[in-house]
Amino acid sequence: MSVFDHFRKEERPFVERALEMLTQVERKQAMRLTDFLDPRQMSIFQSLASQVQDVQVSASGGYEGAERVRVLLHPDYLPVEPEDYRLVLLRIVADQRFHALQHRDVMGALLHVGLKREKFGDMLVDDDCFVVVAEEVAEFVCTQVTQIHRTPVSFERVAWEAFTPPAPRFTEKTITVPSPRADAVLGEVYHFSRAKALVPIRAGKVKVNWRVVEDPSHPLQAGDMVSLAGFGRFKVLDVTGPTRSGRLRMLVGLVD
Repeated sequence: MSVFDHFRKEERPFVERALEMLTQVERKQAMRLTDFLDPRQMSIFQSLASQVQDVQVSASGGYEGAERVRVLLHPDYLPVEPEDYRLVLLRIVADQRFHALQHRDVMGALLHVGLKREKFGDMLVDDDCFVVVAEEVAEFVCTQVTQIHRTPVSFERVAWEAFTPPAPRFTEKTITVPSPRADAVLGEVYHFSRAKALVPIRAGKVKVNWRVVEDPSHPLQAGDMVSLAGFGRFKVLDVTGPTRSGRLRMLVGLVD
């Protein structure tokens, strides 16, 4: 069985690049640093590590619990320091009295200036807003992003030791569904008919825990992070027993 048989067809280009990087580190005995990866891509690197000898896969997104991380591949005898990940934390300075910045606002502004998604990590949007960026693009972000959603902004670097990440922010919503199937839950969360929910699922536009799910009957459970392209993300916070009518009650958190 080929190593590629363990991954989806559309993941093959990434798997090939990951294997190439791991092999180079094994052969040259030198560190290699990736761009920012999502949790699924991170898990691919971890699963491929067994294909090479004496290579460690370390990761950091700047703070404990970061979703997007840079992976550092290194010989197992080489120590890794925090600065090796080349991460910069930027605070977004903005007057939010008239418009509270949202995750999609920050994402749109960064992409609008030509920044690739893999060059920035988590965006932490709260009363204070922060974004983690690769060191090599930090100055570019500071000089090129001057407004977000028509709000003038500037950036200031923040020392990691002075940073306390805000708690994840969700808009909670209680739904009832006949079953925990992905199509049923998506339909209730986004007010689709079940038939309409089938379309994005079968088109590969739905991810559960950062992995594409094309099976409408895929069961969701507490802790699952679900994304629908063009609509956003939600987390299944809790699943409780059936209602009197026999439906399941779910508490979901829409990611702000």
